[in-house]
Amino acid sequence: MASSVFGIGVSGLNAANLGLTTTGHNIANVNTDGFSRQGIRQSAPFPQLSGSGFNGLGVKVDSIVRVYDQFLTKAVEVAQTQSSYQNTRLSHLAEINNIVADPTAGVSPALQDFFSSVQNVATNPANPPSRQAMLSSAQTLVNRFQVFSQRLNEQRAALNGEISNTVSSINAYAAQVSDLNNKIVVAQSSGQPPNDLLDQRDLLVRDLNKLIKTTSLPLSDGSINLFVGNGQGLVVGSQTYTLGAVPNPADPESMSISYEQNGTSILLPDNLVSGGQLGALLDYRRQSLDLAQNSLERTALGMVNTFNQQHKAGQDLNGNLGQDFWSYPTTNLAAGIDVPKIGVVRPNANNTVPATASLTGYIQDISKLTTSNYELAYDGTNYTLANLSDGSKYTLLPAEAAALTTPAGFSTATGLSLSLTAVPAAGDRFTIMPLKGFIDQMGIKITDPREIAAAGPVVAVEPKAPAALNTGTLKITQPDPVAQTSVTTDPSLNPNLFTPVTLTFVPDASVVPSGMAFTVAGAVPAVVGNVPYKAGATISYNGWTMKLDGLPANGDSVTVQKNVSTASSDNRNALALGKLQTTRILDGNTATYQESYGRMVATVGTQTSEATIMSKAQDKLLANAESSRDSVSAVNLDEEAANLLRYQQAYQASSKVIQIAQKAFDEIVNLGR
Repeated sequence: MASSVFGIGVSGLNAANLGLTTTGHNIANVNTDGFSRQGIRQSAPFPQLSGSGFNGLGVKVDSIVRVYDQFLTKAVEVAQTQSSYQNTRLSHLAEINNIVADPTAGVSPALQDFFSSVQNVATNPANPPSRQAMLSSAQTLVNRFQVFSQRLNEQRAALNGEISNTVSSINAYAAQVSDLNNKIVVAQSSGQPPNDLLDQRDLLVRDLNKLIKTTSLPLSDGSINLFVGNGQGLVVGSQTYTLGAVPNPADPESMSISYEQNGTSILLPDNLVSGGQLGALLDYRRQSLDLAQNSLERTALGMVNTFNQQHKAGQDLNGNLGQDFWSYPTTNLAAGIDVPKIGVVRPNANNTVPATASLTGYIQDISKLTTSNYELAYDGTNYTLANLSDGSKYTLLPAEAAALTTPAGFSTATGLSLSLTAVPAAGDRFTIMPLKGFIDQMGIKITDPREIAAAGPVVAVEPKAPAALNTGTLKITQPDPVAQTSVTTDPSLNPNLFTPVTLTFVPDASVVPSGMAFTVAGAVPAVVGNVPYKAGATISYNGWTMKLDGLPANGDSVTVQKNVSTASSDNRNALALGKLQTTRILDGNTATYQESYGRMVATVGTQTSEATIMSKAQDKLLANAESSRDSVSAVNLDEEAANLLRYQQAYQASSKVIQIAQKAFDEIVNLGR
């Protein structure tokens, strides 16, 4: 009897001692990140059969276990990766939003200042200070474009560094998880859970989810497998697979993510790398940084190209036709006709070597340009043009594919003309960045203020004495400078522009209500017969446009000829140049320069606002998930204090059992003396 009581007391002492130790361990780790409180799991051993029935043999401690909920821990991981994604995205969007939306030092104020200087020249076309101020304002605008472009380039370079550092951190965490997997498998072979090691691994997985979204799969031996992307194994038992940050074969200036397996490197599409800091960096680059850079480049290209076209339709103070006001990258399309060249065309680094074909092209219609980059791919049968912004693809029709391999090229729906020197090898791809690097190469071509073409190149004149003078009420609006919409034509090269055209009015009863018509002499091509006259109508010949009003008399005439004035108050082309500011030229002729740029600013602002809201929401969800997890697993000092008293009393009571057993044993011994 005494021996069984001794055994029961000792078992109680051991159980209470383990309880005290476990409680002390909990208290010591109250501030340890990721620690799950532990408790002892105990049971009564199998009783001993006696004549009086089954006698209890005390208590045994089966295990020390974590107070842990797998689903609550998983919820924290999911909330963590989303919170990290939104916070990272917000921090970068805030940076780019501050760049593009600056209300005082931004591009829009510089555009406004430049066109104000153009209006000043229109007001005082022969005034040297106004002309010099226009050149100075133009240089300021170029500088503003280039400063903003440089800041965005710096953002891209910094982004590449962040991507590389994030990938290195992911690989480091994966290696630590793999190492803990090995230790946990060994420790768990004892039959008992290594609680602290499990907590450390859970914390590593949570930290890993700050960087990239992972999917975990627990195994029966205690290890876990971690997967990223669409099922690529990052940690499989004790085996670790690494990610790499490598130059994209299509765009070496941008870092992409590769998956390294058995000496083979597989490039992961950006949209497969989701969640966490890395997913946010890739999405930010694709959705925001590319948009901002291409929008800035398109605004600059649209402005300088259309401004040049209009400027060349005017006449300067030296009596010469206008020349290019801005300098920028062009390619020669035909004799005397230069067109904007495509910024960058790159063959994919994985193309067949040696290359069988190269891709060239130019910008054919600026109004159709989008802010996207493209990829032309050939599979051996079909050509596919992919929009890299939205993922849409267009397979060229047979006639379009045939045109692609001719010098004339294939005209895309997005304003580009593309031409291959030969049929490429199957699988070859070409990246097309229509706008890349344009701003870095733009400048001001005109340095002499007298060369600003503010006047119109042609002028309408009526007969003067001693010739017969006009006697009707004909009202002449001077010919407008020719405004070209196609980049493949040049009004300054029109050989008929300065050919005099004379309109002579004659009665024509068939014309209602004016009763007048006119003959045209000098037009190319020649106009045969009478042309009905309608008051307020606009007529166009030899590359100029003119409005006539009033009622001419029989024999009245007007001649459109070269403007021979070199120092007049003629401001027609300056007015046309100023009008470009409010002309919808970009985005399919739906937006002015500033409106097109403003749409990008609004998009980035909306993304920033959305990211701000989502960041706050995800932080709240993360806090709630951590609170739910902590309500189960975190150390509660009040509860642990109560456990200390409980185990202390159990220890004292078990000691008392041993003491009583000792006295009973002594009494039995004394009976035998």
